[in-house]
Amino acid sequence: MKKLSFEKRAVITLLTLLIVRVAGMILIPLNETTEARYGEIARKMLETGNWVTLWHDYGVPFLAKPPLYAWLSAASMGLFGVNEFADRLPSLLLSIAMLGLTGYAAFVRHGKEAALAAVLVLASCLGFFISAGTVMTDPSLVFCVTLVLVSFWHAMQGKRVWRWLFFAGCGLGLLSKGPIALVLAGLPVFFWVLLRKEWKALWQKLPWIRGCLLVLAIALPWYLL
Repeated sequence: MKKLSFEKRAVITLLTLLIVRVAGMILIPLNETTEARYGEIARKMLETGNWVTLWHDYGVPFLAKPPLYAWLSAASMGLFGVNEFADRLPSLLLSIAMLGLTGYAAFVRHGKEAALAAVLVLASCLGFFISAGTVMTDPSLVFCVTLVLVSFWHAMQGKRVWRWLFFAGCGLGLLSKGPIALVLAGLPVFFWVLLRKEWKALWQKLPWIRGCLLVLAIALPWYLL
């Protein structure tokens, strides 16, 4: 019997993980207090048509988190109906996007097998697998941090479009879970630049003034409202 190649085994494993994750999203009700709370907040956003204020209950605002996750879940339920799968779908799509960003970076650096291995390792991590199908702020936060870090690495290689994705990720990060997104993304960038002594490249390869204006254009309107 012919042995399957690593590429085929990786693809089969990833498809299996996706099928199991989607089945859980459909069959398992919103569970435990966190997912149920966030799911209901998104449903209320869709019901009330108020896309600025998150509501813990009618007349009781929920000010603990920014709205990115709720925007995505409410929009998904508006398209596919008010159900568990639609509520959770944005987390799955963001997680797939994270796998794409990670795999592409590994592919550029080390080739196809490294990309498949990186995607397989990330997809099979228990925390990643669970959060990929739950209504939480974490998938949007981790996606934004991943976008910032991967974009930074590509920008340092001289790829121009990634310079703007770096700042777009920062702006979206502020809408995902607040300033903590900039801290989580900024620390690895700082130590990478510090250890490699790339301060000049950091200034030259990123359009800091226009980029910061882009961050403000993305995040500031909601904070002002």
